[in-house]
Amino acid sequence: MTRLWSDRWAEAKSSVLDRRPIARIPWSAIRRIGQSRLLSLTIVVPFLGSMILFNQAVVDVLMLSPEMVRRWFPVDGPPEQLRAVAHNLTLSRLYYVYFGLSFLGFGSSLFALFCPTIVKDYSSAASFQAAEMNVATKPRVHIMMADAARKAYFWDWDWHEEDDVVSFKSSQLVRRAGLPEDFRALFHQVVREVYAEWCRRNPNLQDDDDHHEMYHDVRGIPHARKIGRAIAYPRHRPETFFADEMFDASYESGTRADVLALAYLAQDNTKPVLRLWTVIFYIVGFGLLLIPTGKTFYSVLRSIVA
Repeated sequence: MTRLWSDRWAEAKSSVLDRRPIARIPWSAIRRIGQSRLLSLTIVVPFLGSMILFNQAVVDVLMLSPEMVRRWFPVDGPPEQLRAVAHNLTLSRLYYVYFGLSFLGFGSSLFALFCPTIVKDYSSAASFQAAEMNVATKPRVHIMMADAARKAYFWDWDWHEEDDVVSFKSSQLVRRAGLPEDFRALFHQVVREVYAEWCRRNPNLQDDDDHHEMYHDVRGIPHARKIGRAIAYPRHRPETFFADEMFDASYESGTRADVLALAYLAQDNTKPVLRLWTVIFYIVGFGLLLIPTGKTFYSVLRSIVA
């Protein structure tokens, strides 16, 4: 029985991870909430909220009407009792508001601190391409391509089992749940296109067996993983020269737009754990704010029906 439950748990966990739940919440998706100016003000709530929301003058202004409390709830007594009940109900709602805004503030703080600047400035890869296509210099494109290669190498959790060039590791579960398939697929295609451009510039290497062994698979087809590893972490001088020439080929007009898209997607999918916590804080915050709203709606609806 224990083994049966263990197998079911493993299957359920694998099914969830294969859906890439963290990859479905890139920074650009969180940006729609995180860029809200009104929501960004919640950053100060964890520090100043208690002085603002629980100020006696604020409580008095926001206190529920005793007459409405008498109509909404089965409370019937002298005015002092109704006022005391209204005061307690107001404080309970303020608690929900305070903690809800605090969690939203925590999420806004994580977004402000850790969301990449490129995502804050551009809402999508297309907008980034349109802005940078004609102004991106060759050194910047080189840096973008190298950064995309390093992130693609890191996200493919199988690569570090074969190679020891990666000096940092992340949780296997996080890497699997946060692997951006759209980025990886685009990266492999762009690497092959850039490599084809490099081959056109170096026709004398077409029959080089050593070169084929380094960058081709057993079928003689360019191997995107091997090429990407050489770009990300060149281990010796020939690979360094190869990486530099690949960077030059990536600046060609036919591949530059795709490299820009890779650069955006690479930054959009960074820091998967922080993205997850940011979303959790936002969900908890909005959930707490909805509790007093739902209670009030239910009370009003019940009083109308009654």
